[in-house]
Amino acid sequence: MKRIIKRITIVGFLFLVSVSLYPFPVEGASELIPLYTPPVGGTAYTLGTGIVSVTNKYITDAKLVHEATSGTLDMVKRMMQRDGANKPAFAIFGSPDAWRAYKGQDEYSKKPFTNLRAIVFVNASDQYLVVPANSPIKTYGDVKGKRIGIGGPGSTVANSAFTFLKYHGVDKNDFKPYYYNYRETAEGIQNGSLDGGFIGGGYPIAIYTELTLQHNVRIVPVDEKVIKKVIEEHPYYYRGVVKAKSYKGLESDTTIYGFTTVLWTLANVSNDFIYRVLKNLFDHKEEYYAIHKSARDMTKEDAAKGVPLPFHPGAERYLKEIGAIK
Repeated sequence: MKRIIKRITIVGFLFLVSVSLYPFPVEGASELIPLYTPPVGGTAYTLGTGIVSVTNKYITDAKLVHEATSGTLDMVKRMMQRDGANKPAFAIFGSPDAWRAYKGQDEYSKKPFTNLRAIVFVNASDQYLVVPANSPIKTYGDVKGKRIGIGGPGSTVANSAFTFLKYHGVDKNDFKPYYYNYRETAEGIQNGSLDGGFIGGGYPIAIYTELTLQHNVRIVPVDEKVIKKVIEEHPYYYRGVVKAKSYKGLESDTTIYGFTTVLWTLANVSNDFIYRVLKNLFDHKEEYYAIHKSARDMTKEDAAKGVPLPFHPGAERYLKEIGAIK
């Protein structure tokens, strides 16, 4: 009996050693893989819901879990933690901050995030500077001295807002920034605790549509000369136009800026898994498209649009197969 117990103990020990030496693949059936998005209210949050739903429906050996965060800085931090633990993860955020994180610039200067990888262009994220209809803020330059909801701390929304305000001659110290998410910004404009704020997403932006039905607001236009200069120096931004009558109270075409939003992952995730996730998303794109109008931004033609970082090899393989990249 003692010999049997001893043999069982040895076998058990050897099994544990083998597990430690040969870890389960990241796409194991029991693996819960987070997909990080910005807070509730924005388009990226909704699109994240769609990606998780389509993936979990058809890929049975891995489950994605949708996790809303406070913004891009929070997402990058979580992705770094997952990378350090050699665990898979996904996230949806803007290319401007992905570039800064990858290169270790600005708020990411402590450590370049060189293991960040792109999967596919998700959507174009329009950015609105929103103010009450009777506000004295007519241009970006009028923000001086005002209380402005700027987006979550470290978010692409906030960083982009600071960039465009600076190009319009408004420094961070020239106004009072409030690091609010979209919902908080909308509420601040409604109750008068804010003079304005930045709201972003794909058209139509749900939180802005809701705000127009509850309060008289308008979008402040970006100066044409300024946006041209910004795009020349930061090509991941784009110029956009919100057409008159596309929202309640919008009486004329309004020039805005935006940035590309991308589905990101980590270099440690298996090539086969990323390939299957992306292929599945395109194979069932009509189901994904049903989640939001902006989901239709993801096409074969635009799959690599505004992506400044290296693609994950698994994504690159599929995109080459469908002719999205060479």
